[in-house]
Amino acid sequence: MVKVNLLIKNGIVVTVDKEFRIYQDGAVVIEGNQIVDVGKTSRIEQKYTKKDYTVIDAKNKAVIPGFVNTHAHLYQNFMKGWHDNLQLKEWIYYVLFPIIQYANSLPESEKTEFFRTALILANIEALKTGTTTLVDFSTTVDISLEVFESTGIRGVGGMTLADRWIPEELIKPVDEILNNIRKLTKLWHNKHNGLIKFMLAPSTPYIASKDLLIESKKLADELNLPYTIHVAESPYEVEMAKEETGKTPIKYLYDIGVLDRRVITVHNIWLTEEEINLLAKSGASVSHNPKSNMRLASGIMQTRKFMDLGINVSIGTDGAASNDTLDMLDAARAAVLLSKVFTKDAASLTGVDGLKMATINGARALLMEREIGSIEVGKKADIVLIDLDQVHLRPVTDIVNVLLYAGYGHDVDTVIVDGKVIIENKQVKTVNEEKILALAKEKYEPILQEIYEQTKKDMKIEKK
Repeated sequence: MVKVNLLIKNGIVVTVDKEFRIYQDGAVVIEGNQIVDVGKTSRIEQKYTKKDYTVIDAKNKAVIPGFVNTHAHLYQNFMKGWHDNLQLKEWIYYVLFPIIQYANSLPESEKTEFFRTALILANIEALKTGTTTLVDFSTTVDISLEVFESTGIRGVGGMTLADRWIPEELIKPVDEILNNIRKLTKLWHNKHNGLIKFMLAPSTPYIASKDLLIESKKLADELNLPYTIHVAESPYEVEMAKEETGKTPIKYLYDIGVLDRRVITVHNIWLTEEEINLLAKSGASVSHNPKSNMRLASGIMQTRKFMDLGINVSIGTDGAASNDTLDMLDAARAAVLLSKVFTKDAASLTGVDGLKMATINGARALLMEREIGSIEVGKKADIVLIDLDQVHLRPVTDIVNVLLYAGYGHDVDTVIVDGKVIIENKQVKTVNEEKILALAKEKYEPILQEIYEQTKKDMKIEKK
């Protein structure tokens, strides 16, 4: 796709910069992949001639930074709507395991196509709902990275690491795991004009051995890679960690030297006061996954308390198997509303907090706050235009609150990633959406239906 200079004008530009400036009749100038000017349309039009730029008229549209989704499992887009009556432990057995077992039974080429189809669907959904940076915490990271390149999203492939509590035939020596990390990092990290990033993703403190956690963190630091891990999603996980390590999860990770500014801890629901303070002391960020936490009845993260201690809180959707969508506006809204309910304080979190968590805080968590997360001169042009001219978004008074409390991903009209228009008039320009939908519907939907029906039978037998 040829990159052109762009001039976005006549929109309500929500910069999410340090001053949180909003231009009611605003414009953004993009040259190559960089933002070179932001301000009032009247000034911008005087300074920049139309003939040098492709003009995007953003009248009746909000112009915001692209969303940064700091936690998802993209292959799970094949499991939307599965079993809404299970908590985490049972959900793993009756939702995740059956799909993984099916995929592993396929010849390698068919297995790759199976996962690739799910991943492309997820990428399209993320892009069409305004996500410009997407983390995939995945055992299929090599496929994810290829898909990121084809769709044009800013993708971060998180390589899942585990050497405990998994089938023995899947366990590899730590040295072999580390060597594989080096190879994939060299092959993919910062490729595709810097759009593709690589990160390390130990599953949980009790699924990764102490040696794997420590050595993989050392390697992440050496290679300048971010690092992410599930922590304290359920009481069951906390008990498992205590049984295996003698400590609560955050306390354990802190004591072995894993937690620092490069780390994103995911979920963080069942933390003690000591752990929250240690998390703040470490400088680690948090990926808050509110809809998944509600769907699995896992609990509510103490978002306001975290923020009061200076912890950087970002938003993740988690996988579609435990959320059902990759809609970041919906996830940000859930985070804000949950905090109000949990604290019984309507001022606990605001729409501004929600938008920051979904944009600049996500960029900060990924160590990319100097590149993305806000609309500022010198940053990469990752920008989303949201159509305000529809019934459920009118009248527009407070633009941020209207977006956060009334908006949804399907309101997104245009998505620009790294200066390229990827979504235009709600249509994806990089991949054939119609073809991938047909493949998912005609080839995989019957298979998935069969697996789903079998899991329902298995659950009935188990209950007996």
